[in-house]
Order: sequence, then structure tokens, then C-alpha cells
Amino acid sequence: MDAGPIIVHPLFVHTLRHEPDVRTLEEVPQDVLGLIAARLATAQELCVLQCVSKRCRQAASDEVHWRRLCVSRFAVPETCSPPSWQQLYRFNYEFLYKVLLSRSAEQFSSGFGLGGRFVGMGIAINA
Repeated sequence: MDAGPIIVHPLFVHTLRHEPDVRTLEEVPQDVLGLIAARLATAQELCVLQCVSKRCRQAASDEVHWRRLCVSRFAVPETCSPPSWQQLYRFNYEFLYKVLLSRSAEQFSSGFGLGGRFVGMGIAINA
């Protein structure tokens, strides 16, 4: 078996010395899949990779990737040690983006305390 490239973009096939053998994703080593997952910048991209195959799911589910996203996106302290970084990311995303920053949260907060001041979303302090 030739030790040529495993993955070649279709636009660059012409640069190879010979036509590559047809290969499958299953031939890509697990550590390479981990490197691919490490290059993904968003949770959405990791979730898409998880949907590709069982091996991709394993690579994209590595807690190292989810820890990096939690620390960078939500300013979670690096010393934090949750049971699951992926679950912590999901909680932060759902709470911050779907509850606090949604339109319904703005409408919800506007109904508090007539004549009151608003501090944050949905918290009314009467003056």
C-alpha cells in the first residue's frame, strides 16, 4: 500500500503523481480526527462533526475541545472541573443565549415593576 495522502481536496487531485486510491473516512486515524476536531472554532462545528460517524463523534466529544470553548466563549475559569464540559457548554448556551438574550426575555422583563428601574434582564428594582 502506498503511503500517500489520506485526504486530498478534489481541486488538488491534479497535483498528485498518480490518481489516488478511493479511501474511506474509516481509514483516517483517530488522532487525525482529533486534530481536525481541535481546529474547529465553534460548538456548532463540533456538533456537525459528531453527526458524521461514531469515530467522529468520539473525536468531537473529547472534553478538551469543550473545555476550550467554555473557557473562551463563556469565561469559565480554567480551574473549574465540571462533570462534563460539553454539558456545561450546553447549559451556558441555553441559559445565556436562549433565555437572557432572547426577545421573549426582553418582553418578559418589560412587564416588571411599572416605574421601576431595570438591572440586567428581568430583574426590577423599584426606585
